[in-house]
Amino acid sequence: MPQDWTIEGEYVETCNCDVACQCLWLEPPDDDACTASLAWKIRDGQYGPVDLSGLHVAMLARSEAGVMFDPDVAWQMVLLVDETASSDQQAAIEDIYLGRAGGIFAALADTHVERAEVTTAPISISRADGEIVATAGDIVSMEVVEKPGFNEDVGTVSPHPLAKDMTPKVGKSTTADVSYSDEFAWDVAGNNSYFSEFELANA
Repeated sequence: MPQDWTIEGEYVETCNCDVACQCLWLEPPDDDACTASLAWKIRDGQYGPVDLSGLHVAMLARSEAGVMFDPDVAWQMVLLVDETASSDQQAAIEDIYLGRAGGIFAALADTHVERAEVTTAPISISRADGEIVATAGDIVSMEVVEKPGFNEDVGTVSPHPLAKDMTPKVGKSTTADVSYSDEFAWDVAGNNSYFSEFELANA
């Protein structure tokens, strides 16, 4: 039975669109298709009695022609769960990120996700000196640099449903590699990245 849940921490994504990705404004992605990698570092998290603090999660998502958030556009997805997770923690992560436990992921799953696979991997996210590095074993490698603008402030965009206050910062990937299967294999370095703190819950 689904439990109440809350998770918060750091989030980063890379995709094939130029900076900044226009999906947030309901425009078609570059090349009329989307390939995206996402990763979360859960500093604090709870799924009912299950503690999720300290775990990492990653996701691969792709869509074909059309605006990614159009209800008629289907997504294919791979969920990568931290290999250090216990069986209870993995089940909780799957319930949350596959949309079985309510919240933003339920809305996305109900509207878009046509097919989802699940696997485990050693996942990490680190941030220092204006650079974010996220890896998931041999499957995902992301290196992102912040993009300062006027007054050396890092640019932001809005609205983004996964970011705290719906306002992530904008970066540019220097590495954005995925190697999971023929369907989920790409190198989109040099393109868009969003990163932020996140706070998500199902209530």
